[in-house]
Amino acid sequence: LDMVEDIQWSTNQMYLKTVDKFNERFISAYLTAGNIKLLLLHDAKSEDAIKNFFTECYELYIKTLLSPFYEPNSIISSASFDNKIRISAKRYL
Repeated sequence: LDMVEDIQWSTNQMYLKTVDKFNERFISAYLTAGNIKLLLLHDAKSEDAIKNFFTECYELYIKTLLSPFYEPNSIISSASFDNKIRISAKRYL
């Protein structure tokens, strides 16, 4: 997280691309407007696919936050949300 926080102040982009490496895998990051950090540990693949995955996850996250049934600052435990994230992962990753 320290690497992400260092990089976030040097750019105005939400998608930070690859921020670190761990055991021959890459760590990519996406920052939301509310300073929520989405991290993904992955093999080297298309940067565009990873960016699209993060963008879709962010859109699903925003839709969940805007739901009248979501209680602010609570854990997102919706099976529907989980399923949509998994479908997005299969599509892009």
